[in-house]
Amino acid sequence: MFRKNSQQFIHTHKDEIEKLWKERRITASSSYDHAIETFITCMIHDGFLGYFADFFSKEEEVHKGAIVGIEQACYRHVPQCTEVDVPVSAVVQPFYLIRDILLETEEIQQHPTFILPLMKEVEQFFFRLISVIHDIYASTWKNKLLAQRSAMMELSAPLIPLFENITVMPIVGAIDTERAQLITQNLLYGAIKYESKVVLIDITGVAEVNTMVAQHIIKAAEAIHLIGAECIVVGIRPEIAQTMISLGIDMDMLTTLSSMSQGLRVALEKTGKEIREIN
Repeated sequence: MFRKNSQQFIHTHKDEIEKLWKERRITASSSYDHAIETFITCMIHDGFLGYFADFFSKEEEVHKGAIVGIEQACYRHVPQCTEVDVPVSAVVQPFYLIRDILLETEEIQQHPTFILPLMKEVEQFFFRLISVIHDIYASTWKNKLLAQRSAMMELSAPLIPLFENITVMPIVGAIDTERAQLITQNLLYGAIKYESKVVLIDITGVAEVNTMVAQHIIKAAEAIHLIGAECIVVGIRPEIAQTMISLGIDMDMLTTLSSMSQGLRVALEKTGKEIREIN
C-alpha cells in the first residue's frame, strides 16, 4: 500500500514539487547556476518527476521502467555538466531539495508513520541516481584523460617537413615500447604524406640510449627504408656513442651524425639541394 500511496502522491503533486524545486534552486545560487538550471530543466522535460513517482510503483515493470528511464535521462543530460566542468557535488545537490520538499508537505506531516518508509524508498532512489551520475562523471573524465594522453603522445613524436622531400622528427624524453610504436607509426605516415626521401631522427633530447632504445630506433629506420626513404639519426653525443659501444649496439646500417646541421647538410646533398649565401 505504501508504494501505491507514494506513487499517487508524487504524481498528484508533480507540478507543486516542480515549482518549489525551481524556486529553491534560485535561492541556492552558485557559480554553476546556468549549467545546473539547464540540466534541471532538461531533466524535468525528460520526465524526471514521473520516473521518480513510478519508482515507488508496486508493479515490477513500472518500477523497472522508472529505473531505466532515469538512467537514460542522466546519460542524456549529465554530460552537458561535465563539459563545462561543473563539480559532481553541484550536480547532485539539487536532487536533495526534492527530499526536503516532500518532508515539508502538509499531507506527509499529517501522517508521520508514512515518513520513515517514504524516506527509505527515497534514499534508495537517490542512491541509484547518484551512482549513475558518478559513473557518468568517472567515464567522462577517463575519456578526457585518454584523449589528452593521446594528444600528448601525438605531440611527443611529430614529423616536421623541413624542405621538399626532407623531414625531421625531434625526440625528447624517454622512449618506451608504446612511444616507440607511435614514433614508427608517425614516421611512416608522415614520410608518405610529405613524400620524404630523407628522414632525420633527432635524438638530442633523449637523455639515455640503452639497448632497448637503440633497437627501437633501428626498427624505425628499417621501416622507413621499406617505404623507399633513407633515415639519418642525428644528435649522437659522445656519452651516447660510448654507451652504445660498451653495450655492443650495432648501428652500422644507419647513418649517424652528431648534429642537426651535419644531418641537414647530408640530407640536402642526397636530395640534390644546397644552401647558398646571397651576397
